[in-house]
Amino acid sequence: MTKNLSIKQIFAQANKAMLLFAVIPLLLSILLYSQQLLIYQQTIANIQKADAIALKVDQKVLESMWDLISGQVTVDEFNEENILEELRNDIREIKNNTNTLKEISTLDVSLRTIDTLEDYQTELIHHILAEDFMDTNEQIINQVDSVTQLLSDILQDFVRVEIDLASQKNTTLVRSLILLTIVELGVLSTIFFYAKKNRRFLEQKVQEPINQLITMSEQLSSGDLGFRLNMPETQELQTLTASMNKMAEDLNQSLRENALKQYHLAQSEVRVLQAQITPHFIYNSLDAIISLIEQDCFEEALTMTHALSGFFRTSLSKGQDWIPLEKEISHINDYLVILKIRYGHMLDYKIDIPETLFPVSILKMILQPLIENAVYHGTKYVRHKGFIRITACKIDEMIQFKVIDNGIGIPVEKLAEIRKELAKGIDSDFSIGYGLYNVNKRLLLYYGNNQKPITIDSKYREGTTVTLTIPISPKTIGGNKHV
Repeated sequence: MTKNLSIKQIFAQANKAMLLFAVIPLLLSILLYSQQLLIYQQTIANIQKADAIALKVDQKVLESMWDLISGQVTVDEFNEENILEELRNDIREIKNNTNTLKEISTLDVSLRTIDTLEDYQTELIHHILAEDFMDTNEQIINQVDSVTQLLSDILQDFVRVEIDLASQKNTTLVRSLILLTIVELGVLSTIFFYAKKNRRFLEQKVQEPINQLITMSEQLSSGDLGFRLNMPETQELQTLTASMNKMAEDLNQSLRENALKQYHLAQSEVRVLQAQITPHFIYNSLDAIISLIEQDCFEEALTMTHALSGFFRTSLSKGQDWIPLEKEISHINDYLVILKIRYGHMLDYKIDIPETLFPVSILKMILQPLIENAVYHGTKYVRHKGFIRITACKIDEMIQFKVIDNGIGIPVEKLAEIRKELAKGIDSDFSIGYGLYNVNKRLLLYYGNNQKPITIDSKYREGTTVTLTIPISPKTIGGNKHV
């Protein structure tokens, strides 16, 4: 039985040897080149130091002794400067950075030469302290001059030794690089061979299953939901193939669920229109208009007639489901004008919504049922003047509306019952408090069933606040707005 491998494992097995062949010679080249470069740099540093020491020998050793003989410096000052000890330390420092026998032996000779110079220096100091004749000191100086020249020649010999070593190292480096280049060419040939073999393998294990997935996506997009694929051997493509097969199964289920949602939505839309255009509301409004005319209140009758006309015009909206917020505000304003004329001084209201939100499209008739509840179940049952306030604000990518009243409020038990019914979502019962639950259901159907669009807070005998929150970019059934 063939072992199922992931794409990662396929590439790992196919490329591990090629990577190994490519990296090892490269690392060897870098290591060898770095080592030779360090040796070469050390050789150059030794040459520079040897030249500096030779220059110091030529310029300072003999000169310092003449200064001592001529009395320009005292013996104590001469000993304090101690040029020879300084030279000895410099040569020892170079010696610590050498490896070959020839280098070490040359530097040992230079150190012994410094010892000889030190002997002459000691003898010279002895004569000066004993106040011997000048000609004896001059003889010592002549010997020092000869030895100094010898030391300078020895240091130049060391420089030539270092140059020869650098030349040898360079030759070795060139040969090594040529050899490694040949090895790299061999490695590249091997990689090229395995790359062709790997390509054929990938076509069989990866490319062909991907082509089948492309074919399936084309079939699904054309409506053939019965198209299915056999499982490939590659792990990742197995997961993708299983997902594609499951997606085809889920599409049928989604279509059925979508049809059910459309049914609920259509039912909800019909009932909301029935609730808005009730004979009771029409009769009361028309009776109020007639009563105003009989009382010669023609201006108020005209205002109420215009408001009633505007109210029904927005309710119908030429069959549109989405309207600008500005029209929704006009709709609730017409409704409140009608109620204010009917209730007189016992009702007042304020709409506090910023104009910057006016262009935003929202689902129509989502505020009027909440205002109707606030009046008929709230302010209607108090003796003081009823007041309705409607506000809106933008919070992140959401719009939050509030309908606030100073009505009778809701008892604790009743409030808990309402909240429980709202939590049922699209399964809520319309038999009680129809407007609130209907708006909640419509919002869930249009904007998605993964949020809590309506919340309610109330204190008995103080008032009620209903909060409605919707996204600015609504998620609608089928992915499009119905306009």
